[in-house]
Amino acid sequence: MENDPRRRRSRGGTRAPAEPKPPQPARGLARRDRPQRRRGAAVPRSPDELRSGTPCVIVMDCREGEPDRTGAAAVFEGFFDLETGDPRRAGYGVPRLRVVRPAPSEAPTAVAANERLWGFECWWRPDPGNAGLTDADRIEVEQSKKLLRGLIRDSRRSTRPALVK
Repeated sequence: MENDPRRRRSRGGTRAPAEPKPPQPARGLARRDRPQRRRGAAVPRSPDELRSGTPCVIVMDCREGEPDRTGAAAVFEGFFDLETGDPRRAGYGVPRLRVVRPAPSEAPTAVAANERLWGFECWWRPDPGNAGLTDADRIEVEQSKKLLRGLIRDSRRSTRPALVK
């Protein structure tokens, strides 16, 4: 036990006697001073959090062989399980959008008004002011396309070193 590095030896000397501490006020608020909250009441959300019914715009439709919904107005329906379609919390599901108004370049149809898209099938953003597709959106899409083309081109290049014989 003498050589046990985990134990500390006392250094000797005497300590001054501890002074009694004054009584401290109770922690927290007394029950009657707490703000009343109903059980099951909704917790306040941040203004940036997506909610069901939030208007969105489809910046670019990434699907092939279907009508192009780029520029269409949509409504965010929430996060859902991809396989079962059951609602999920944010971060545990896939966003789903419902097209409410087709793109300005398309003629309105009943099919377009009831169409649903998964969030990974298109590039989209919240559009609380219903401004639609802006020039800034178009510029960002073109810049993103250039970046993606460059990444794809670089990935196709051979990165394996030649075998030395």
